Amino acid sequence: MKKITLIMIIAFFLHFTNFTVHAEDIRYTVINDRATITGFSGEAETLVIPSELGGAPVTEIRDNAFYKCSSLREIILPEGLKKMGHHCFYECTSLKKIVIPDSVSETGMGCFEGCSSLEEIILPEKLTILPESCFRDCSSLKNIMLPQSITDIQKFCFAGCSSLSDISFSGNLVSIGDLAFYGCNSASDLYIPDSVSYIGIHSLGYNEYGKISGFSIIGSNGSASEKYAEENGFHFSAIPETAEVFAPSESRYAPVKLPEIFLFAGMFFLIMAIISTFRIKRRR
Repeated sequence: MKKITLIMIIAFFLHFTNFTVHAEDIRYTVINDRATITGFSGEAETLVIPSELGGAPVTEIRDNAFYKCSSLREIILPEGLKKMGHHCFYECTSLKKIVIPDSVSETGMGCFEGCSSLEEIILPEKLTILPESCFRDCSSLKNIMLPQSITDIQKFCFAGCSSLSDISFSGNLVSIGDLAFYGCNSASDLYIPDSVSYIGIHSLGYNEYGKISGFSIIGSNGSASEKYAEENGFHFSAIPETAEVFAPSESRYAPVKLPEIFLFAGMFFLIMAIISTFRIKRRR
């Protein structure tokens, strides 16, 4: 038993020694009592960025800071982080998931470009712009939900995300830039909200071979999405009243469904009443 316990302790120690980031691997500067991460020299699989470095809060990740850190599989960013520079996680090809803290209000272009293993992205509510090539060539990404704060998706943002099939656009989205979803071969039947007034050249429904087979757009009559579909020869499905279709149904008109416990209780008391009635009749 003691031998098994010792082996477990050693395995635990080795796991976190080999795969968890060491503070000395992170390069940073402190200016005006704020820490900025400028680079990373380790080969960890799990990266937990501390909320403070050098006694100052970490507020920024500089351009190219984790450029081609191919060993990283998981990155945990600190609350309080405000800005992520361009290409800061460029071609972190082993990265599986990223949760961007709610404190982040700015991300640079190409921030996660080439993260080919990235499967899950959670975006903060403060972001208003997804910059150029931000998630370009994230070929393992299957779905994305954009927060309501997003108004602008810039060019090439999700280009080359060939597995992306489920896209939930922000209801406040205004602009989808040129080639923003170019090469998203798995995307079809996309609903484009009425708030969108601009859809760029070959932004939706195209790849390197031309038009994506079976691609169609859902939207309202007279909208920018209908115009884009007509100009590019895509099938368009019009929704008369978008708000009614996508809003939750009115519960007051829906039948009330009792929890199963009440149904069982009702059946029990009904059976007991029948038995009692039968016994009374027999006594008479």
